[in-house]
Amino acid sequence: MKRIFLSFVILLVGCTSAANQDQGAKDATESFYKSYLSVFGSDETRLYPADELRKYVSADTIARIDAIQEISEQELIESDYFTYTQDYSREWVAALRVENARPFLNGEVVQVIEGAGDGRSIHLEVFLRREDDAWKIYRVRDVTNNHEHPIFNTGAIAREKAAAESGL
Repeated sequence: MKRIFLSFVILLVGCTSAANQDQGAKDATESFYKSYLSVFGSDETRLYPADELRKYVSADTIARIDAIQEISEQELIESDYFTYTQDYSREWVAALRVENARPFLNGEVVQVIEGAGDGRSIHLEVFLRREDDAWKIYRVRDVTNNHEHPIFNTGAIAREKAAAESGL
């Protein structure tokens, strides 16, 4: 009888742990976007605090974005990486919807719908994985416009660097 009870408890703990991981990715995404959009949409400052960014975003992703931003007149990231917009308004944050996470490769993917003014919205896919015992964003894709900034395309980055160095 003890074995059956112990097996049941282990099974229950395993199921609860999986459910908490799914909810954790969704919660991390929702927390990030609520705070990020509030800062991005403010008139005072548009710089999201670096320590907060490191809390929510993969170190590799931050490093790639920083390296691309250092290229003069680059055209790889023509809008904000996390919103796929040029500008944002705090009033649009009310339209934010974050759906439940679903498994994707070695992580999770969360559907994010952000307001874009005039009743429009932008649908994003936000990809997360575990890093430093926390869910971290490593990739964002604009589903609405079927577009993704090529931060993982080393060939495109090399071409942009070469063009910037040659003055083209």
